[in-house]
Amino acid sequence: MSGYLHYLKVCNAYNPADYRPWSISGAMIGQVRHPVAEQLTGFGFADQGGTLALPPASFEGLSETLAKATDGLRTAGLAAKPRGELYPLLAHPDSAPLAALDRGAATEFGILNRGFHLNGIVRRVDGTFMWVARRARNKATYPGKLDNMVAGGHPIGISPFDNLLKECHEEAGIPPEIAATARPTGTISYQMAIPAGLRRHMFYTYDLELDPSFIPQPIDGEVESFELLPIGQVMEIVENDPDAFKYNCNLAIIDFLVRHGFIAPDHPDYFEIASGLRQPLF
Repeated sequence: MSGYLHYLKVCNAYNPADYRPWSISGAMIGQVRHPVAEQLTGFGFADQGGTLALPPASFEGLSETLAKATDGLRTAGLAAKPRGELYPLLAHPDSAPLAALDRGAATEFGILNRGFHLNGIVRRVDGTFMWVARRARNKATYPGKLDNMVAGGHPIGISPFDNLLKECHEEAGIPPEIAATARPTGTISYQMAIPAGLRRHMFYTYDLELDPSFIPQPIDGEVESFELLPIGQVMEIVENDPDAFKYNCNLAIIDFLVRHGFIAPDHPDYFEIASGLRQPLF
């Protein structure tokens, strides 16, 4: 098994038997661990045997119910502290939000969690280069790890395009007129079991080709520094050092490598690599 397949295996380590799905109006919204499911029946969730269900209600009503349930989970030691950023509850990636949930409980409720990853690319006469970010050492999550040039979650109330412009400015000082030239290239999805719950992630991918004269600058403190690396060196890091990058950043890089022919069909794991980047979430 190649080093590239390692990340697909890690990000898709998930046993459905460890979770109970929950729904609203018959639409599956999330999956929760069994200890969490036992708590939720005290907060308006109906136990329907193999599944849990919330009765249909208004956006505000569902959001309030979920906020109370989240507080109860925190009291029981089953949810993380609030993050102060709301994520949408979605029955489908392209559907309208049914409710809002604090980002800190997204994994515990196993909801669809959208975001984006952007590969910053420089084409030079001596080859293709990629901008790599170093996460700040004081970050609560994955401090000091390598990262894509720009990446971010997708909170409620903002379009994918506006979220792209916002994060490009905040993380790398990329002006909106440059960020707007980023090319959307598709999606990556995975379901990953962790002790806190289930990461059901779908993120949009972008390629942003930059002039060699442009130098990204950390703005909001999320990133410590940027380094421009030859694509061959990036490939070597991804394939041989599984601890270098934040775990899901590797998927965005592998996707880029496949789309641009750096991982070619003669690679012994080509089909598994190419097909494993987009796992079904429903």
